[in-house]
Amino acid sequence: MAKTKYTFPVPTCPGCQYHQLVGCARYCNGFPKKRKSKRFRKSDPKYKPPKWCPRLTSPPVCRVYGFVDEKSEFLEWRLNRKDYKPGAHISPSESRYRLRCEGTLGLTAKQFYDAMQRESVEQTFSDAGMELEYGEVIEIDDGLKPYYFYYLNYDRLLPLYSFDRSRVRTDAKED
Repeated sequence: MAKTKYTFPVPTCPGCQYHQLVGCARYCNGFPKKRKSKRFRKSDPKYKPPKWCPRLTSPPVCRVYGFVDEKSEFLEWRLNRKDYKPGAHISPSESRYRLRCEGTLGLTAKQFYDAMQRESVEQTFSDAGMELEYGEVIEIDDGLKPYYFYYLNYDRLLPLYSFDRSRVRTDAKED
């Protein structure tokens, strides 16, 4: 069976809400209010965000979303993991998750996914001081676009097409 090829596109400056085009000059006004807009230099990339982009976070932040309670974990197991067939899409319900831990791995989303194809997911997270359980959602956020991954089992990490962070529960109490 052929491996599925995943791409992790980087958002472009012309698509950003803070990008301004005044005549032939390009400006970024995504800085705090007291700071003036910054003009792009000729040496800056035309489409990719430059290293000085105010939204860019370096190193990217890694967040792990765990289950709210055991009932949520069981429901998620029944819907997504129990009868998973390779190639099927998984779409976990955000309301069953809450932010469990946050840290840095020092990897972009593409580097993270490629590394997880070669080595163990648990090893990478234990080196960073984080524990991981099956069914949890991992977010790699570089400040421009967050990428989400579903931890299916010890050797399977699947990119998620949609996961709305704003719908994740913020309360830690059980129902």
